[in-house]
Amino acid sequence: MSTPVIGIVGCGDIGAMYAAHLDALGPYPLICVDPDADRAAQVAEAAKTASVAASVRELLERGCDAALVTSSTASHPPLVEALVTADIPVLCEKPLATDPRETERLGILAEQRGVPLWVGFQRHFDPGFADLRARTAAGQLGRVHVLRMVSHDMTPPPTARLRASGTIFTDLMLHDFDLARWLTGRSVARVSADGAALSRPELAEIDDYDSVTAMLRLDDGALAVLTAGRWQPLGYDVRAEILGERGNLLAGPDHAQEPGEQTTPHHRGYWDRFADAYRAQLAAFLVEVAGGPHDPAAGGWRDSHAALVCARAAERSARSGAIPTAP
Repeated sequence: MSTPVIGIVGCGDIGAMYAAHLDALGPYPLICVDPDADRAAQVAEAAKTASVAASVRELLERGCDAALVTSSTASHPPLVEALVTADIPVLCEKPLATDPRETERLGILAEQRGVPLWVGFQRHFDPGFADLRARTAAGQLGRVHVLRMVSHDMTPPPTARLRASGTIFTDLMLHDFDLARWLTGRSVARVSADGAALSRPELAEIDDYDSVTAMLRLDDGALAVLTAGRWQPLGYDVRAEILGERGNLLAGPDHAQEPGEQTTPHHRGYWDRFADAYRAQLAAFLVEVAGGPHDPAAGGWRDSHAALVCARAAERSARSGAIPTAP
């Protein structure tokens, strides 16, 4: 098979990151699509073998073998539907859609047409998280009692982007709701959550938060305690620890130190913390595009659906208000 042509639909920061990884893996011929023609041109210019198409229709007319949907969250459903209907394998950044019913509709459409549809849960391909999952599944910890997860940005994204991407639960924390299921192999039975706008008080005006907690009860009775936030000056921080009847296992960079000891961030964002994971995810996706086997680590529409259901439940819990303590 000749080198596949890849469409990148959405040429913001994530699209540019994917283009750079594809260059490193290939390079692969890229066709860049974005409503902002200048932004598409910039990504194409930075890539070794890339050109620009004015629309998804033009992309399909010119022909591509697979597409990465890295556009704004709200645009995912119509773009994915157009590509899948044209029988183009798709890797879509999370979430597939912000409505669970729409997520299911798109997933079933892809299944009926036999078209690969991946959702960008790149943490499945992170070596630390993958090892944690494998060792837990092998019974190394015995029965899982508690999962603890941390997921904090170094600095908040612009408020304009946050307005368009849903709350912190459906945006940043969606990865954590997904990992709670993926790491343990269990489904989520119950969700409770709370949130506050501390470093960015203006988020309260759009019913959003910059600091949140969530507690999950899994279907076997195990508990998961999750924290997430938009402000962590010591660097982008994503970790997970599983405590079981035989011990505990940790995945993530080592943050054990005294306050003030660290002078430079471990990581500044998802692009460097998960660079290897993004590249491994892309490589596995391209294997399937070329007719090879499906990688079981791939995120699919069911993962996106289950994580979104948890995120929506967390939103409802946080907005319903906490039970006050007795006087």
